[in-house]
Amino acid sequence: MSLNQPDSWNGEQYDAEAQRLYEAGEYEQALEILKRALDRFPDSTELLVSLGYTRLAREEYAWARHAFEAALRIDEEHEEALAGIGDAMLKLGERASAFRSFEKLLELGFEIDVELMLCVGRSLLREGLLRRAERFFRLAHAADPESPDAALDLAFTFYRAGDPEGALFWSREAVRLDPEFADARALYGNVLYERGDFRGALDQLETIRAPNVGDAAVAWRIIELKRRLRGLAPDDEELRPYLLVLEELAGDPSPEDRLLAEVEAEVSGRLDRHGRNQLDLFGRPPETSIEPIHRVRAANGIVYEGDWERIVLDMKNRSDRATLSLDEFMKEEALRLRALTGVTVSWSTARAFIEDSARVGALEIER
Repeated sequence: MSLNQPDSWNGEQYDAEAQRLYEAGEYEQALEILKRALDRFPDSTELLVSLGYTRLAREEYAWARHAFEAALRIDEEHEEALAGIGDAMLKLGERASAFRSFEKLLELGFEIDVELMLCVGRSLLREGLLRRAERFFRLAHAADPESPDAALDLAFTFYRAGDPEGALFWSREAVRLDPEFADARALYGNVLYERGDFRGALDQLETIRAPNVGDAAVAWRIIELKRRLRGLAPDDEELRPYLLVLEELAGDPSPEDRLLAEVEAEVSGRLDRHGRNQLDLFGRPPETSIEPIHRVRAANGIVYEGDWERIVLDMKNRSDRATLSLDEFMKEEALRLRALTGVTVSWSTARAFIEDSARVGALEIER
């Protein structure tokens, strides 16, 4: 995207283009446009506010505060600048100043601005300030009782606070207000699952079409429930769209990730101690090497013994996925663990799979 904007552009046009880039995640280009615009329009509060939020998105919190302060020097009652500087101050650990900024919004009568109240509530929620977040979400709900976003934000707040009843009430309300709200369905289904209502959970979760599932844990939970309640085989065509979602969300490792994995492998002894020059073309040690016998304990207490491949093969054969190939079993299990823990588990080799599974707590290597 070109940064050669016409000289005839006014501040609003620059701001609109910067916001377009911001919403597309092109923060660097948005920042460059805003800098150029402010050279021409240094007293534009809107440009300064946009600059502040772009800095926030780039996690440049001190610079964000500086931009919002500049906007407030021009207009001390600018609501978006007050919300933005409060967010920046929270990130910088200046909570008392942040709270004063948020309170000023209420003094100015902005409690009727639903989006602004949600913005402040989310800033507080991200910092774990649950009671304060709840207050602003309730103000948003009071301003618009038909807002599904306000209901869902309240549900998330109660869920984070360990209050399943509150989370259930508000997530159900969000679904009622917007039946197509995928995030609300996901939270509602998750709460039902944790309460042991598996059929109710699946009823909610499977309304989310696979392309719209943005959370690996939700995709895996749908797979798990469909297999548990409907007896589907691991390779059933009905599960394929969600398995594809898991693969897409896991993504291919970057070159940096692969290099780090190789370094970790060297340290842990995953590669042959004699060096790479003694591995054959497929990365295996010479035929004369003898694989030691290992002992692995699964989370259910079952103990497996043998070389790495024999252990994984026994795990597969004891599971409900015995018909899968060894590679397919490791891949599916690795994706499941990634969904549950957020940590990537390798399936490149049996040893890598077992060691990474142990690293996330799914197994214990005893020998």
